[in-house]
Amino acid sequence: MLKVLIIDDEPWSRQVVKSLGAWEEHGMQVIGEAEDGIEGLELVEKLHPGLVITDMRMPGLDGVELLERLKHQYPEVQIIVMSGYDDFVYLKQAIRSKAVEYLLKPVDRAELNNVLSECAKERERQRLTGSPLMLMDQPLMERYLAYRQRIYDQLLALNKPAAREELEKLGRELERSVPQHQLEAMIERTARDLLLLAGEAAKTNGGVTAADAPDTPDRPDKPWPSVQAMVAGLGDHFTELINMLLEQRKNRVKLDLAEVEDYIRNHYLEQVSLEGIAAHFLVTKEHLSRAFKAATGDTVLDRITRLRMERARELIAGRDMPIKEAAGLCGYEDLAYFYRVFKKHYGITPGELRSEK
Repeated sequence: MLKVLIIDDEPWSRQVVKSLGAWEEHGMQVIGEAEDGIEGLELVEKLHPGLVITDMRMPGLDGVELLERLKHQYPEVQIIVMSGYDDFVYLKQAIRSKAVEYLLKPVDRAELNNVLSECAKERERQRLTGSPLMLMDQPLMERYLAYRQRIYDQLLALNKPAAREELEKLGRELERSVPQHQLEAMIERTARDLLLLAGEAAKTNGGVTAADAPDTPDRPDKPWPSVQAMVAGLGDHFTELINMLLEQRKNRVKLDLAEVEDYIRNHYLEQVSLEGIAAHFLVTKEHLSRAFKAATGDTVLDRITRLRMERARELIAGRDMPIKEAAGLCGYEDLAYFYRVFKKHYGITPGELRSEK
């Protein structure tokens, strides 16, 4: 998980970035916020983020000086610069400091997430390049990353046949593309990388600890004898790991609804769904739906909608925010749909609410 720190002197601006970013989709987590550059540097030292998203104009230590400090003290940290001013001086400083991107406020959801996607890809390239798994050929590296992501997705989905199928496809790719004199080392490095990947997927999907996880597949002291042997061994390991997660899911019959409500309150502004919440708590969506309804009187989607509508009302009536912007921040890309939901919930349209005020 790539850790993200947001630095901006305006609390609402930080909230906008947090609500617009598809963090889980990009393998990221917002782990802190700072109101100015001084506090930001302190949190970089304390929390060790991999990505910093910062405003430029702030009191005290402003963005220009902050970028200089980050460049010299934390060169490994990726940087995204935001500013409400289309100012060439700031843009030039961002380029000098190797910022990934320069975003003008108000930040656009699609633009932000495109940049986050590029940050995630670049970090993955850096990880592979700096690790024992170094694929010298760039096209092969790109293909490997695609296979790796599909394997990870299938491990998260607990899909044993699909995970093994993607692994076998990767094996054929390695046999076809890696020179014979490099194959032995590549097999060892690939196996090591995929074992780490499986461990991360298990942790994300079910909280399996290292002590609980199945043993690393047996192999001789020498490197794996062939790509096929590696694929067979890792395939068995993936199957055993998924079986363990499925068993854990089956045995987890008691759902902590207080945790579910906390999760909804923390994520309702994101593109959250009943299926996603059920997967997070390792239960079926039917079980989650029945249990939540019985305990609260609301369906999960009704609770999400109510929280969003309360937030939308606050933004429109209390903060005079443009209706389209408020809709986007509350998770509604389709403005017409937002109007229909708002009218159904409150009996008046957002425009009528503003007129009453």
